[in-house]
Amino acid sequence: MNRTVVWFRRDLRVADHAPLHRAALRGAVIPVFVLDRALLHHPETAVARVAFMLECLHALNQDLGDRGGRLIIRYGDPAEVLPQLVRATQADGIYAHIDFERIYGRVRDARLNRVLAQQQMKIRWFEPAATTPELIPYPKYRELWYTHMAAPITPAPPRVVVPEDIPSDPVPTLGELGLIADGKPIPPGGAAPARDLLQEFLTKKSDRYYWQLSYPGAEATSGLSPYIKFGAISVRECVQTTQAQLDDAQDARVQRSRQQFIARLRWGSGFAQRFRYMPQLEVRSLYTVFDQDGWEFDEALYDAWQQGETGFPIVDAAARCLQETGGWKQLNFRVRAIYASFLSNLLGMDWRYGALHFMRHLIDGDCPIDHYQWAMQAGVTHCVDKTWTRIYNPEQTAIDRCDPEGLFIKQWLPELAHLSPAELGLPPRQRDYPPPILSYKAARQRRVQQLERQRQLFLNQDNVLPYLARLPQSLMPFGADQHASEIAWAQAEDLELFPPPLDLEALEPEQAKALRTWFVAHVDIAPRKVPARSRNAKQKEKLPSDSIQLSLLG
Repeated sequence: MNRTVVWFRRDLRVADHAPLHRAALRGAVIPVFVLDRALLHHPETAVARVAFMLECLHALNQDLGDRGGRLIIRYGDPAEVLPQLVRATQADGIYAHIDFERIYGRVRDARLNRVLAQQQMKIRWFEPAATTPELIPYPKYRELWYTHMAAPITPAPPRVVVPEDIPSDPVPTLGELGLIADGKPIPPGGAAPARDLLQEFLTKKSDRYYWQLSYPGAEATSGLSPYIKFGAISVRECVQTTQAQLDDAQDARVQRSRQQFIARLRWGSGFAQRFRYMPQLEVRSLYTVFDQDGWEFDEALYDAWQQGETGFPIVDAAARCLQETGGWKQLNFRVRAIYASFLSNLLGMDWRYGALHFMRHLIDGDCPIDHYQWAMQAGVTHCVDKTWTRIYNPEQTAIDRCDPEGLFIKQWLPELAHLSPAELGLPPRQRDYPPPILSYKAARQRRVQQLERQRQLFLNQDNVLPYLARLPQSLMPFGADQHASEIAWAQAEDLELFPPPLDLEALEPEQAKALRTWFVAHVDIAPRKVPARSRNAKQKEKLPSDSIQLSLLG
């Protein structure tokens, strides 16, 4: 009987999983997950995220068990563990999805390819949905994304035959992995809770999602981000489930909300595709001028930002929410953006310090999404044709737009619970709450002038290749000097990546033009100041999409 090793990574599900489906059709399956020390002890590892992953592994084991199989757990370096498993089980080879979330993963997979080839073993890499190895313009990627999302969902195999003679380690605890729980509440793992959350969102939140997405106190988000991060549910299943109900919806509010939800799923896929082309975005700003020009750093101010002691309530509430909960529900896109903009644009600090802090706490932390959006908020990417600067106003403007009743702030800053919402932008001096650590207007003016000067180097250039960051010679993860990490892999010689990055030096003019389309604004939106209004008028008004996206620009 044919035997195939199926290597699970960020695809911890049995449905819409082409490698598992194909392997089950051809014979016995050896479903394996390898607990990799280099990822478990990466500088950006969040203990709570590992805890959630372990819950997903338990659920995957149960889903396989319902089909007569089980999950095989191994611990170690995949480039060593997997060839040993193939040899010990007399498997024909390995099936796995391509993964390009992190530089380390691409180094690991290139090493595995080399070892397997040396030992004359086979591996078949499956292209995940909504990705492509080809360099195509962004508008064509949009078409590709919708085409992939409309393709039939690969059914879960009705039966998974796993040879009984293959031993497995149990799914470990955090302690057995050398990690200490930090007290964050961990959502249940697996496909079933993900589907329940999706149905709850479509049933109970889709009439208000579009309008309340910027309000953290409304908890209008789907809560699916941790499940999508680990592939407990596929993006395609989320899209098709949403689209099926969208077609039946009569309420225009529901239609608009569900369309917005699908658009956000597409944006997440687009961030990942950018990292496929340019893995250096994990550790570099897109344009070299921003890193060459240097960044400010103040340990005391950085600590105040991390601990929620800046004197700006919306920023401090976000800081405390992140550390207490891992951010997967309340810390929505808008609040994350305000919190991020404060560090890079107002404190003037390197966005990578912010991304590092986020990733060490986020339960839904996904490197391409997190890092790319951090760089966007810092104004150092996605701005070939953008002359204006998005800097969020963290004062009363943020309260009025994101937390008009002060629910979010008062939950996380109980020392301010006695204040009215109109006082939460810049609170009167409190005995137990710090004064503002900066002047918003002065800091904003300084940052605008700096970005305008830096952008002059490449702004509106047809050929941006000379200005783009290259893959650094050292692939050491950012933050490895601050946090105990497993970094031996980055110190090896002759490091290769799989899939390979774009060779920027070899691109033809048409290819360079295609790459440029990934870093421009594809809508013509100019920033504007929104006049002050009463909260009652604000609640009644339904803002158009562009206003919601830009309403915090000050």
